[in-house]
Amino acid sequence: MQRQELWREVLSLFNNSNKQVHIYEGMETVGMAEIENMGIDINSVLGVIVLYTQGISIENWIRVLGQKSNEHNGISQYNSEQVNVDDAIMKGMLMVAQDIAGGVFAINKSRFTEGIDQVWYFAPDTLEWECMDMNYGEFVAWLAQGNTNEFYESMRWETWENDCHNIDFDQVCLIYPFLWSNECDLRTATKKVVPFRELLGINMEYAKKLFA
Repeated sequence: MQRQELWREVLSLFNNSNKQVHIYEGMETVGMAEIENMGIDINSVLGVIVLYTQGISIENWIRVLGQKSNEHNGISQYNSEQVNVDDAIMKGMLMVAQDIAGGVFAINKSRFTEGIDQVWYFAPDTLEWECMDMNYGEFVAWLAQGNTNEFYESMRWETWENDCHNIDFDQVCLIYPFLWSNECDLRTATKKVVPFRELLGINMEYAKKLFA
């Protein structure tokens, strides 16, 4: 399938979604540089999203990574040493999306022997990787048309839509006590906006301690 046709299919998925979706329009020249840098197949769903967008926001909760821009980081930056997280946990994973709660969606390239080329989720409420049993194309379709509300039921609080409205693409909501702790009560927990890298680093450090 030609990439223009594939991109039209991706657009159709999001245009027909009942969710609030914002597609950050990108520049092909910038996207092409990201694709070449990352070794991404240009004629894939991941390839066209990086080629044509600076990322996609779903309900201002999930952020699909695209090309870099002046406003936020691109997929190559998210997967570079700038992320500054524990290599043992992220090694062999290609990060493709993140969410406001600090969760990470990544394609398993070599981290786990099972679920190769499937999308996995590093859950901030368990600090463990979970295979979603979807390839990237299926993952994007799920974001647009699937039941993401059910997926996030245990991580969302009553006023989350209003509270998350103005959180930027590269920012997340640090919930304290942490989502993974027994003391966490979403109704009363403190919520603070921090850079994505900061919360990911905290979660990775605790994951290393708890599961060492």
